[in-house]
Amino acid sequence: MILILSTSWDDDTNVVIEHLNNMGEPYIRLNDIDLFNGKTQMYYAVNSHGQLVIQNEFFGKIDVSEVTTVWYRKWGNFDKYKEMFEEDLSLDMLQYLYSEYSGVLNVILFALRNKKWVNHYTAVMGLSKIVMLTKAETAGFKIPFTVVTNQFENDNRLWITKSLNEGKVIHYKNKNFPVMTFEYNNPTDSFFPGLFQEQVIKEYELRVFHLKGKNYSMAIFSQNDLTTSVDFRNYNQEKPNRFIRYQMPRDLDRKVTKLMKALNLQTGSIDIIKGIDGEYYFLEVNPFGQFRMTSYRCNYNLHYEMALLLKKMNHEKNSSSGS
Repeated sequence: MILILSTSWDDDTNVVIEHLNNMGEPYIRLNDIDLFNGKTQMYYAVNSHGQLVIQNEFFGKIDVSEVTTVWYRKWGNFDKYKEMFEEDLSLDMLQYLYSEYSGVLNVILFALRNKKWVNHYTAVMGLSKIVMLTKAETAGFKIPFTVVTNQFENDNRLWITKSLNEGKVIHYKNKNFPVMTFEYNNPTDSFFPGLFQEQVIKEYELRVFHLKGKNYSMAIFSQNDLTTSVDFRNYNQEKPNRFIRYQMPRDLDRKVTKLMKALNLQTGSIDIIKGIDGEYYFLEVNPFGQFRMTSYRCNYNLHYEMALLLKKMNHEKNSSSGS
């Protein structure tokens, strides 16, 4: 049986499940929010070799010994559920609730540790941008000159700055403030440490979805619009960027696969820039990245391919974790 660890708002999960239904493949979906609202019950006995039982109205009662394959999709987004609590909760209380929430999720992950995974949680946890960039350089990629600092010396470089960890949308006073990549050209004497990269003037950028040894790539011509030239996620809805299917050079394709193996990731969305100097620069990989845009615009049918992979793994003989 396939276990999908997801969240209720993830559409990619919904489409993959449609394919699993058409294939007649058994699965259960465990949404993180259902551990908050009581729709899912869990029971984990540390004795009895760590028996875990989960139950809800959709799939009934399941002993996870019946699970063969786990798809670690999007799971554990605490920020989405803070609105379920009273607005006047103190920061200490929110931090405590998040700590307990993380503890519950870790119990479930630990109980599933020896299953077959896409991606194994141990590969995802602790996967920082610094680790990605370091391993990308080892895999043969060029990377932008990168520093983490709170002290700048003006050396006439053009800089951009981005989140050191995962970028988020900050909700404040009923408004959303997405944290994106920005040009940085105003050094100050003192500021909070952050991640800065020398700006690469791009010809275009690539979004690559990696799926178990195969790469599906798309070119994004974001540099033609000042609104999206630094970060294409700053969408221009009136004049959208052009997206096309892209055939990567063989050497670049090999580097992507080599990097994903080094990171022990079976899937992920990789961001790459083609500079006007003709070089390809690695930016980052998101192991939980959305792939619907790449699939639909380029007719890759990735949701079917993902369902096919899960079905294949579900019928394979048991192998070591992280397969």
